[in-house]
Amino acid sequence: MITYRPLTPTDFEQFWALDSYAFARQYHRGRYTPEVIAQLRGLFVNGEHVAQLQIMPFQMQAGNGELPVGAIGSVATWPQHRRRGYAALLLRHACAELRERGAVLALLHPFRHDFYHRLGWALAGERRLVQPTPAHLHTFQPAAGAYIPAGPAHIAELDAIYRGALRGRYGPLVRPPEWWQVDVLQTWGGEPYHAFIWRDEQGKGRSYLIYRLERGDNGDRLVCRDIVALDPLARAQLFVFIARHADQIVAAELPTPIDAPLNALLPAPAPATVVPLFMQRVLDAQRLLDLYPFAPATGRLTIQIADDWLPDNAGRYYIEWSDGQATTTRLGPGEADLACTSATLGQLLSRYLRARTAAAFGLLTVSDRMALALLEQALAGLPPFCGDYW
Repeated sequence: MITYRPLTPTDFEQFWALDSYAFARQYHRGRYTPEVIAQLRGLFVNGEHVAQLQIMPFQMQAGNGELPVGAIGSVATWPQHRRRGYAALLLRHACAELRERGAVLALLHPFRHDFYHRLGWALAGERRLVQPTPAHLHTFQPAAGAYIPAGPAHIAELDAIYRGALRGRYGPLVRPPEWWQVDVLQTWGGEPYHAFIWRDEQGKGRSYLIYRLERGDNGDRLVCRDIVALDPLARAQLFVFIARHADQIVAAELPTPIDAPLNALLPAPAPATVVPLFMQRVLDAQRLLDLYPFAPATGRLTIQIADDWLPDNAGRYYIEWSDGQATTTRLGPGEADLACTSATLGQLLSRYLRARTAAAFGLLTVSDRMALALLEQALAGLPPFCGDYW
């Protein structure tokens, strides 16, 4: 008999043993409060614990609104039970539970993208990791203000800067205070990050930096967890702060949105790499389309969605926009203006894929070019970004 159920405090040592085996990184044990243990799920075969994961309910920013989502982490199977479909079955149960609880998307950071791709997960976007040396940043000039060491007592101020700077993006998690304290201001091992807020002359916090100093064979690096600013002057003050480490570090690592033109600000380009964001899976296409905060548009279209793994999502949907508001209706079989998989739908809604780009690359089938233009208009906005891992 196969059973999916919440793990109890009595099961925790089994969870800890498998988590320790499966992942090189590991959270500190103090992170597993009763509330966190209540998020753990296990798959049992004839009473034997064979696989596990964690489900975390979040609100996620999506442009000018928010969506209820479920973040999935710590997916692991004991090696003697692998290649038997248990991980896929565990994920199917977790997706059903999340959908029942109202989540429209399941998010995760994959151990292997191709494994989750087969189950209908798709990449939600990309970010850029820029690695300037202090010399790259020496041209930025200090302004009147102060750098304030930050900790748990400053969470409200940090959150105000975070939400203000990332307004309009798809992908940032709405961070509860406990997430700030345990997962943003601390490392996975439970050690505090260094954190500083830059406040202007009037004492208003306008940017912040959360980072660790990492020892490397070629010298120390300043590795940012978050680097967030409300405006260009406030951003420049963070670069001034990093440049003051010239005698201590060989380079910094700065995570930025894919469209942030940091190298355009530098006297010479710094090395940069593109890093995937999380993967996401549509759990409830109807409700997702109902809740999604589309950009202002006027018109109507039909779109056919295919989904083999969660067939409840499959169907033809009618979307009508009027005065910036969208109404979605599920229709019976028939012709559609547009057609794609639920994976592509998620990528369109995240704005990782533009509608015209998806059509050009064969990911979106187009029968009506006016419908394509309308969808492009309704999904206008900034590219996705997320600075969190789970």
